Amino acid sequence: MNDLRTAIRLALSTSLSNREIGRQLRVAYNTIRRYRQVAEANHYQLDALLELDDAALQAKFGKRTPSGAIKRLPDWTYIHRELQRKGVTRTLLWLEYKEEEPATAYEMSRFNELYVAWAGRHALSMRQQYEPGERGFVDFSGTRMQWVDPATGEIHVVEIFVATAGVAGLLFALGVPSQKQEHWIRAHSEWYEALGGVPKITVPDNLKSAVLKAGRDAILNPAYLDMAEHYGTLLLPARARRPRDKPTVEGAVLIFLRWGIARLRNRVFHSLAELNAAIAECVDIVNNRVMRHYQQSRRERFEAIDRPALLPLPRRYEYGDWFGPLHVPPDYHISVKGHFYSVPYRLVQQEVYARSTPTTVEILCGRKRVASHVRSEVVGGKTTDREHMPEHHRAWADHTPDRYLQWAQSVGPQALAVVQKLLTDARHPAGALNACAGLQKLSRTHGQERFELACAKALAIQSPTLKSIRSILQNHLESVSDAKTASRLPPHENLRGAAYYGNQEAGHAG
Repeated sequence: MNDLRTAIRLALSTSLSNREIGRQLRVAYNTIRRYRQVAEANHYQLDALLELDDAALQAKFGKRTPSGAIKRLPDWTYIHRELQRKGVTRTLLWLEYKEEEPATAYEMSRFNELYVAWAGRHALSMRQQYEPGERGFVDFSGTRMQWVDPATGEIHVVEIFVATAGVAGLLFALGVPSQKQEHWIRAHSEWYEALGGVPKITVPDNLKSAVLKAGRDAILNPAYLDMAEHYGTLLLPARARRPRDKPTVEGAVLIFLRWGIARLRNRVFHSLAELNAAIAECVDIVNNRVMRHYQQSRRERFEAIDRPALLPLPRRYEYGDWFGPLHVPPDYHISVKGHFYSVPYRLVQQEVYARSTPTTVEILCGRKRVASHVRSEVVGGKTTDREHMPEHHRAWADHTPDRYLQWAQSVGPQALAVVQKLLTDARHPAGALNACAGLQKLSRTHGQERFELACAKALAIQSPTLKSIRSILQNHLESVSDAKTASRLPPHENLRGAAYYGNQEAGHAG
């Protein structure tokens, strides 16, 4: 996980305190405070910051020079919790705290004084409180259900996706075929659509479909991260073995075990859709029950408190298979399912990721999309975007009959006729292509209008060659009569002058 990018998004787009963000990301809360101060002092806008690559973002928010640095307070909640563990001492925790940023760390004596003072002021257990619509918690229940194929009798095991949303803890549950990435992500889309909006923060557990590497420097599954960016929600995986990071979903799993799985235990279902319809009925019962403490149901509280604060719901996310990291070779084409797609040539030797949907292949570098192609099923084939080529490759790629015919057609019918004749009559195709390149240059030099007239003149005097058209333009003959034009052109084997026709007449007279 990119802690800097995530910290900035949390600091500038949520109501979380510096301490809460620091606790989630395991960084000093003074660091979060500094990010906010830097953004405010420089009038940085979150959308503009998130467009930056990692290096540019680090340059704007990197660590200050240590001289005159303000002392940073440790995360006392973390310190207190760690002290409950066997073998952990204040000295060890102080050393770890100091190693993070020695220049801003308190000395050990002051560290101990501050901890004792904090412990005297705070209760040992603090209730977590969240803003309306801010958080959603997701997990699999751990208990499976099943349906039976009526035709074959085959039993299909079903995983149960469970989620809660907002202050109200609105329950959602859905049966899916597996815990695989595709089903995990589809369940999120179903959940967001059921809510009618998106929580600002989504807190998953550390299953592989969500997190590739758990811990302080967590690495999120790129497909899951892409889905989150599509919906605009921030992903904050719960820390391993920290049930208090996701208390509402832990409670929701227990509730669904009692009100869903237990109630449906004796029913036989013959399709996944039938099972999910029954699950939805059980979820509605839970959400519509009046809670004694609030004298309202979860649904009523959600509609009144949480729904207005949700992010707007975009179009449904289109799931795609992810590939990478992929090394960009010198020919700037990467292989996705056996087909080769181009990326900008400047990315040669860099690493990119590819996302393949049924219709499209997208290529990303540094979390920015750098290429998009229509998906091809041709194994071994190549799809190239001209804009991805270096200039000399682009010029060579344009050196084809089709390209020249397309260009000539854009100029006019006379230019098209000249190019068609050159390509048809040529003894050597390479020579004809070079002549077409020369015609293009003449068009750019003299303008398309004069060039079209010159082509018409060359056709009229039966000399549609590069040499003739160049001479017509250089001598401004495109508007002169055909006879005068012919007399002023250089000799050419295809051009028949007055002497030729005179000799022909003499022969007939004899």
